[in-house]
Amino acid sequence: MTGALTWARLSYRQQKWELLLVVLGVVGVTAGMVWFATTLSALRDANPECLAGLSASFASPMEEGPPVACQAFLTEYYDAENWASNLTNLAWVAPFGMGVILGAPLVAREIDGGTAQLAWSLSRSRVGWLIRRIAFVTLFGLALLAILAFASELLTAAIFPDRTLDEDFMWFGRRGVPIVARGVGAILLGVLVGAVIGRVLPAVLVSILVIGLAFTGVSLALDQVNRSEATLQPMYAGPEEPQVYDMAALDVAFGIERTDGTFVTYTEAFERGFSPSYTDERGLVFESEEAMRADEPFGRDARLVIAGEKYPLLVLRDSIAAIVVGVAALALSAAVVVRRRPA
Repeated sequence: MTGALTWARLSYRQQKWELLLVVLGVVGVTAGMVWFATTLSALRDANPECLAGLSASFASPMEEGPPVACQAFLTEYYDAENWASNLTNLAWVAPFGMGVILGAPLVAREIDGGTAQLAWSLSRSRVGWLIRRIAFVTLFGLALLAILAFASELLTAAIFPDRTLDEDFMWFGRRGVPIVARGVGAILLGVLVGAVIGRVLPAVLVSILVIGLAFTGVSLALDQVNRSEATLQPMYAGPEEPQVYDMAALDVAFGIERTDGTFVTYTEAFERGFSPSYTDERGLVFESEEAMRADEPFGRDARLVIAGEKYPLLVLRDSIAAIVVGVAALALSAAVVVRRRPA
């Protein structure tokens, strides 16, 4: 325990300003989230009649506008809601920011300052040194992200009080567990970049690119998995079909359900030489005005979705992918540190 505390104090002293910066940032954003969550709940409780007639679904549009007396209240309410929504964007960015601000300088500063060589010569194992060196800052950063993730869930629940958020993809990735899991991947990727480059400022700059590219790749790979599991949902119901628009679902792709039952995005359709440029009020898509007059549709507007009930599964999958990235980055960091020679 004494050794762990010693390493924690050392880590704090070496990265005091970075830690203070992220603490101030997380405290500020969390306080804002809690304040807006409280404000929105209070506004809703004070004027429930002004919000009662508003529809939360495209499938059941509001037939009558709100009373004139509610206009000032609704302006205040939606202004607060817009500001609150922007705070959840910060929650989405936070894990990647942690990787740049906290992760990249962790090992790079030791190498850059020349203290790493001395520490390695006194340590039984360079890998052990690496784990001890990054443990406190990594765990501290993840604890801050956990606070932010909880506050983001609280704020989302305040904005969407009538939705069952544990089975709803609303703001997927901007609330809850994925924020923390992505922090694992981003911080350890930052550590890897710092270990490879060995200079603080270049490591910080390069880590922005590496973290961005790594998570873009993960996102694209997960998108392909999601598309293989998605179901087709028409944007508009046919003459004898019930209108279905699942607000809780994850939108995987928008495009056209062709007359043969296959799905293509508009980009894919144009790449294949088709020209679905005309749409009528029924949501049917045509390649020309002549085809529209003859009622010979190319298909109809549709989307690929994953049902909201699968939200926990995708949260788990997204989180595992981010953690795997982090574990791989940590293993590579250990290999770099073991093989690194004095400058």
